[in-house]
Amino acid sequence: MQPNFDYEVDLKYKNILIIMPKFYAYQSKIHEDLIARGANVAFYDEEPEKTKFLILKNLEKIFKRDNIFKKFNEQLRDKIIAEMPAGGYDYFLVIRGNVLTPDIINDIKAQALKPDAKTIYYSWDSFANMRHHGELGRIFDRRATFDSVDAKNNTDYELLPLFYSDDFDGNKLEAPAEYKYDYVSVSAFFPFRYRYFKAFKKANPDKKLALKIYLAPSVYRGKKLRDPKLVKDLDMDIVSFTPFAADAIRDMCLHSKAVLDLAQENQQGLTMRTMETLGIKRKLVTNNIYLKDYEFYNDSNALVMEDLAAKADAAEATGDYSAFKLPDADWLDKPYEEDEAVRKKYSIHAWIDNLFK
Repeated sequence: MQPNFDYEVDLKYKNILIIMPKFYAYQSKIHEDLIARGANVAFYDEEPEKTKFLILKNLEKIFKRDNIFKKFNEQLRDKIIAEMPAGGYDYFLVIRGNVLTPDIINDIKAQALKPDAKTIYYSWDSFANMRHHGELGRIFDRRATFDSVDAKNNTDYELLPLFYSDDFDGNKLEAPAEYKYDYVSVSAFFPFRYRYFKAFKKANPDKKLALKIYLAPSVYRGKKLRDPKLVKDLDMDIVSFTPFAADAIRDMCLHSKAVLDLAQENQQGLTMRTMETLGIKRKLVTNNIYLKDYEFYNDSNALVMEDLAAKADAAEATGDYSAFKLPDADWLDKPYEEDEAVRKKYSIHAWIDNLFK
């Protein structure tokens, strides 16, 4: 289906090379937009498949080798060059590039790109979480990051938040006849998140909650061996051993008055779920204090809950979970305050316009 969007950047007939991680369905969403614009796109995975990647990381630690991914990178480079279109690529985009090295990037630039090609680097992880700490981006023509703190501390990086796809565009979705939930949260298992979900459940028996965490069976088995207390007596109303389909997550959010999004404790950039909540025009409760830095934040639509770790410590010590009480009807049932001009700036189509401008 052709997206209903006025593109600002003409990419028709452009050859685009993208190296990025396989991250849920977002790779395909980017691909759909570029194809709709008439571009020719080639995607390559930035890391070996997960099991091999973890093995190599462990070998790197054991043998103290900083070139453990050298063979993978060389094979990736050779494959890209062998499969390049006649004349080369017009654009070269790297998203994250966690194990890539400058020499590999420079080889690709020299052998697979047109002389006037544009190179772009985008970080959708914080620099502290990446092996190259953002330095890789400095050998590209343009560089951007989703992390507002990294952008403030590195003035050569532009701030470009993540996006919502057409699947989460509230203008393209039928409004529910009634809400099934007051609050929904669907995410991957992390001990901190499971701990907080249990606290929210205890503090809000009067609300319709759908707090769901996917715990992969392999992860569960590993934790059962290494840290059995962590996964003992799991609340199966919260935990699922079956992953949630993207459509199911979207529909749960759509049928809820608000979304609860618990980011990693040290996360500075806004999560994809935050952007999707903006896309479907739902209220948001989050622990990400940096939300307040963005133009679409207002306290009628969003609430930031701080210091959840300290609050959980106190609650577990005293049995008083009132600090995890979620907003009641006086906030929850107020109409969502819309600003369509701002909201559209965070669609996937606007994100690609900004990236390739």
